[in-house]
Amino acid sequence: MNKAKKIIIIVLSCVVVLGGIYFALRTLKQKNQNSKTVGVYAVSEIGYDASSMWDNGTLGGNVTVNSEQKVYVGKTQAVSEIKVKEGQTVKAGDVLLVYDTTANDLQLNLHKSELELSRVSIIDAQRELEKLKATTPLEDIPTTEAPAAPVATGSDAPKPDAPKPDADTKPDVDVPPTREELKKQIAQKEQEIKSMQTQYEIAQVKLQMEEMQNSTGEVLANFDGVIKSVTTADEAASSGNPVLVVSAADGYLVESQIGELAMSTVKVGDTVSMYCYDTGMNYEGTITEISTFPAEGNSNYSAKTETYYPMKIALNDASDVSQNMYMEITLGSGTEESSEGFYLSKAFMKQEGSNYYVMKDVDGKLKKTYIKVGNKTSGDAVLVLGGLTMQDYIAFPYGKTVVEGADTKESSSSDYYNS
Repeated sequence: MNKAKKIIIIVLSCVVVLGGIYFALRTLKQKNQNSKTVGVYAVSEIGYDASSMWDNGTLGGNVTVNSEQKVYVGKTQAVSEIKVKEGQTVKAGDVLLVYDTTANDLQLNLHKSELELSRVSIIDAQRELEKLKATTPLEDIPTTEAPAAPVATGSDAPKPDAPKPDADTKPDVDVPPTREELKKQIAQKEQEIKSMQTQYEIAQVKLQMEEMQNSTGEVLANFDGVIKSVTTADEAASSGNPVLVVSAADGYLVESQIGELAMSTVKVGDTVSMYCYDTGMNYEGTITEISTFPAEGNSNYSAKTETYYPMKIALNDASDVSQNMYMEITLGSGTEESSEGFYLSKAFMKQEGSNYYVMKDVDGKLKKTYIKVGNKTSGDAVLVLGGLTMQDYIAFPYGKTVVEGADTKESSSSDYYNS
C-alpha cells in the first residue's frame, strides 16, 4: 500500500512539472509573438483629405533676373547724353548713352606723344647695346713695349733750355672695361630694353582701347531688353553705382524647387501657371531647367524624407514683374479634380521602380499593397488616387519586423510622431 501511494505521488508530481513547463513555454511563445507585432496607423489620422487642402499642387518661387547690362561712369568721364528712360524697351545695338569725347581727345593725343617718345627711347637703347657688344674688353687689347730710346749725340742732344713735360699731365684716353664689367653692362642694357618694350606694348594696347572707345563715344545695348533703372552721371560717378541698367527682355525667371515625387510629372518645356500676390495678376511660364543635383536648402515646406531639386521657369509675359517678387506656382494640367483622393506623406510609402506601395493591415496581418498616385504634391505629401482609403490602417514601412504576414496592432498617430 505504501508502495502504491508512492507511485501515485510520483506520477502526480511529474504531471505538475510537465504542466508547468507547458504553460511556461506557451507564455514565452506568446511574448515572442507580441514582440513581433507591428503598429499600424489610421490613414485618416496621418493623411489629408484633398478637398480640405486650400491648394493641392503649388510650389513657391522668387522672381530673379537672368541677364543684365550695367553701364558705369568713371569720375574722370563726362556724359554728353543719356538716350534712354526707365521702363523703355530697347533692341540690341540701340544707343544707350553717349560720352563727351572732347576732353578725351586731348588726353588721347598726349598718350600718342608719350608712346612715340617711348619708341624712340627703345631705339636709342638698342643702339647702345650694339655698341657695347662691339666693344673689345681690356684683356683682349694687345700690349707692346716701347723701344729703348737711343743715346743722343751731337745735334740730337737736348738743349738745356728745352721745356720738360709736366709730370701730372695724363693722356685723354678712355680705358676699356674688363671682360667681366662688359658682360654686366650688356646684361643690364638687355634687361632695360626688355622692360621698356613691355611697357611700350602695354601702353600701345591701352591707346588702342581708348581710340576704340573714343571713336563715337556711344554705349550700345548688348541685347533686347527693358531699361530697369537710370540715374544721373554725377550721382553714378560719386556712388559707384551704374548710371543705367538694362534687363533682358526674356531675362525674368522664377526660381523654385520641385520634389522628387513630382519630377516625373513635369519636364522642361512644360507650361505652368503662376499667381503673384504683389501684382494681383496670373502669369504663365515655361520650365526651362530642372537640375539633376539636389538643392542645398528647400524653399518649400517638406519633411526630411523627400529631396528637392532646383527648377527655373521663364515668364512668358513679365508685365509689372520685378526682381524678388514671390510667385505661387501650380503644377500639372489640372485634369485631376482637387476634391479627388487624399494626400499621404511619402514617409509611409515605398517606391519600386515607377510604382509605389504601402504595408497595409488586412485582417490583422501586414500586406504589401500597391497604390495609385497622382501628379500633384503638397510639401512631402503625394496625392493618392487608388489602392488605399482613408479608413485603412498602414504601417511605417521601414524596419526588420515590417514584413508581409506580420501581426498588427492598432496604434495612435501620436505614438509615431512622438517615437
